[in-house]
Amino acid sequence: MINVIEAIKILKDNIKTQTEFLDVSLLNSEGYVLAKDLYSEINVPEFPKSAMDGYAVNYKDLENTRKFKVIDEIYAGQFKDIEYKPNTAIRVMTGSFIPKGYNCVVKQEDTDYGVEYVSINKKEKEYSNYCHIGEDIKKGDLILKAGTIISTIHLGVFASLGLNMIKVVKPLSVSLISTGSELLYPGEKLENGKIYCSTLFTINSYLKKFNIKVNNIKIVKDNLFDISESVEKASQESDIIITTGGVSVGKYDLIPELYNKISNNILFKKVAMKPGTPVSAALINDSIIISLSGNPFAALANFQVLFWPIASKYYNSEEFNNIEHEKIVKKGYLKPSKLQRYVRARYYNEYVELEDIHSSSVISNLLNCNCLIVQKPDTEIKEGDKVKVIYLP
Repeated sequence: MINVIEAIKILKDNIKTQTEFLDVSLLNSEGYVLAKDLYSEINVPEFPKSAMDGYAVNYKDLENTRKFKVIDEIYAGQFKDIEYKPNTAIRVMTGSFIPKGYNCVVKQEDTDYGVEYVSINKKEKEYSNYCHIGEDIKKGDLILKAGTIISTIHLGVFASLGLNMIKVVKPLSVSLISTGSELLYPGEKLENGKIYCSTLFTINSYLKKFNIKVNNIKIVKDNLFDISESVEKASQESDIIITTGGVSVGKYDLIPELYNKISNNILFKKVAMKPGTPVSAALINDSIIISLSGNPFAALANFQVLFWPIASKYYNSEEFNNIEHEKIVKKGYLKPSKLQRYVRARYYNEYVELEDIHSSSVISNLLNCNCLIVQKPDTEIKEGDKVKVIYLP
């Protein structure tokens, strides 16, 4: 049995960093990983513009007069190359181009709304209500670094730069297989002795958040031939195969036998973590197979701790790594455990509260959770203690 750090290192050593890139549309780019450092090729804005509806004037003219001749009008989207003349004003709207020589905008509320002549009631400073060229983004600015997971806000910035295609890392591809003759797909009729499979659908949802390609979601009965056939097929199309169930030592726990039959390199068979100690991994053809516990929460703990570091290596992105955050226990108690333990909890501000039920087969209380507490071996956790937590995606 190896520890968590050793297991993560082994998995990362056996996945290559992806160097193949794709171009995806702006509208579909959220969740992908940016392939290269992104620099702006334009200024935002590319012209001086008004921040208000009002009148563009030269601020020095306000020292001499408060009545200005209105010589033109510019709407947002118009461009007019107007020569500056002293003691004149141009009617402008929010976002309008401001011609050279006019260096402040007086809000219309501070005027008499004049058409041919306008009276101004307030003295403005230079560049009041005035947006400079490149005020938001300057040409040549580094916008985002390679390895950034593209978010909603990023899409708005990309759009402001005029980008309609974004270069991203080719997504990791994954196959999901649950083993167990007791498992049913959601929607099937519930029979005596059967349960609905839940873990595959939770993991699939996590993967989809980051546009990781899920090639298939499959339930396979406890039959070595069927499991072998499914895994062999998955290894031809996926970088990672994730299985759940069948990893222990029961009569129908067939994953150890599967590894002996078709794996070209068993990476590890147990990890010193709780829950999910029997988690194992191997190489099958050019794919990594990670076999998680059959208990839903144990499988999710295995997945959270071991999968995301692989994604970090594949995408060359630190954003996938499990970052440990320090919190203070507000509620709950954990007796010492011989193995490193991952416990569901909920954090808010600097505090964290433990759930009352820790059974590996229970997932309903995850509805109230947003993190896992990392309990170090042989360490008690009680109210007031400082602990490390991993945020759930």
